Amino acid sequence: MLEATSGVEADVVISCVNVDGVEPSAILLTRPRGKIYFFAMSTSFTAAALGAEGMSKDIDMFIGNGYAEGHADFTLDLVRSSPALLAVLSRRYG
Repeated sequence: MLEATSGVEADVVISCVNVDGVEPSAILLTRPRGKIYFFAMSTSFTAAALGAEGMSKDIDMFIGNGYAEGHADFTLDLVRSSPALLAVLSRRYG
């Protein structure tokens, strides 16, 4: 990401990768006073907090709980209105 932006860090980073150890990557990609939203059950909040401190990054970190009012209807409407998305999901999940 930094190569694509000529070294400019992101204002907002959304981490939703379900593997261990990605917290430092999200921190490194975030500009000072930027925001990271963690939306994965694999997130170690201890690693994130200590990692930001160790990297001297003053950033705001948020925990997503995965629920948003109306999310199911929105998702179904999105799939129904997008033939390309429906095709991808149909190929992947049958």
